[in-house]
Amino acid sequence: MKRYKQFLNEHTRGAVILSDTLEQKQCSLTVIHHNDADGLCAAAALSMAFDMLSIRHKLLAVEKIHEFMLERIYGESGECLVYADLGGQSSELIGRYAKRSLLTVILDHHLPGGDTPENVVHINPELFGISGDTESSGASVGALFARALLGLSNRNSMLSNARLAVFGVIGAFGDRQFVNGKLAGINSILLEDTLDGGVIRRSKDGYVIPGLGGRTPDDIANMLDLLGSTGFYSGGAQRGVNLLLEKDTGEVASIIPRLLEMKDSLFDKEIERIKNHGLQGSSHFEWIDVEDRFDPMGVKSIGLFLELLIEKGMTDPEKYLIGFQNLPPVMPGIGEMQVPLSKVSARVSASLRNGIEERALPDFMKLIPAAARRAGGTADGCHRFAAASVISLGNEKIFMEALEDLFEEERQR
Repeated sequence: MKRYKQFLNEHTRGAVILSDTLEQKQCSLTVIHHNDADGLCAAAALSMAFDMLSIRHKLLAVEKIHEFMLERIYGESGECLVYADLGGQSSELIGRYAKRSLLTVILDHHLPGGDTPENVVHINPELFGISGDTESSGASVGALFARALLGLSNRNSMLSNARLAVFGVIGAFGDRQFVNGKLAGINSILLEDTLDGGVIRRSKDGYVIPGLGGRTPDDIANMLDLLGSTGFYSGGAQRGVNLLLEKDTGEVASIIPRLLEMKDSLFDKEIERIKNHGLQGSSHFEWIDVEDRFDPMGVKSIGLFLELLIEKGMTDPEKYLIGFQNLPPVMPGIGEMQVPLSKVSARVSASLRNGIEERALPDFMKLIPAAARRAGGTADGCHRFAAASVISLGNEKIFMEALEDLFEEERQR
């Protein structure tokens, strides 16, 4: 338990730094968060704490980190910035821009991509030997940091701790962080806190959350993915946070069916294309480029689509699965992009996952970041069995060739 205690102490240290900076510098505060279920939960935890402390802040949901986005994010000087459920694998890149801010804090659970610059506070379970794949969601990190902030002002209680822990649990469900079908590590500790506080209850189907309509954590996570990912370009991310904070005015109930219908329709059309034309393939990889055919859905959609293909048995279980989707030219809250980009998603079958776990096969952390760099991009949000990155549009072939080369290099080590 020593590593957990050290991890918690790091949250307190970071909370003191942020609290002191906000008090002394009177800077504005922006929370930059991922747009999937885990990222929305992380944003909700932080927003709840800031509201309780009367700290004015704004939320900015982003799909990926890229140099051109950072140029826009750090365009205003004198801000305090907190990254939630992203940024860890781009800490060195963020550090180049962080000197423009009064303080930059990264709260993430993805395996760090390099050393953390001195001008960045980076709190990450992986830095303490705690798995960000199976033991701590990004929202769990956000919830613990929110608790630490409240603790500095003696505003935390068993109930507030439990309410914040709910977000970590939902985030863990959203990222499918199960070990033998159960939550583990930090995630399991937060689950116990929610049960003790009565904000999550056991049921015959597992768990339900009375404050969120008696829905299961899995149901909530699926709704958040639809809102924040499928509905990203129509304000779905903020609606997802509002739902978590129980500020929803009832509009989500009407939006969810429309988003689901749109997703199913676009996915069905793409499945027909695959049935007629198949997937592209090489020795160790299969891939598909949907270009802009998933418009107006967010680019998280390509990852969800890959999971559907694996579930339907439409892929070769012995090959890694890669998908590409064009990023729209305008990002909500960011503005017009300066260069065309392609989102990359990566998934594996159950049999390949077993091979990776047994270390007989290279994982995505060894493949995707290096391939992205060769294709003019960055990787942020990579796990061992599922990964994502952004590359320059038109470099998809370069990326796939790099993956094959990297695979062979890893196998020969």
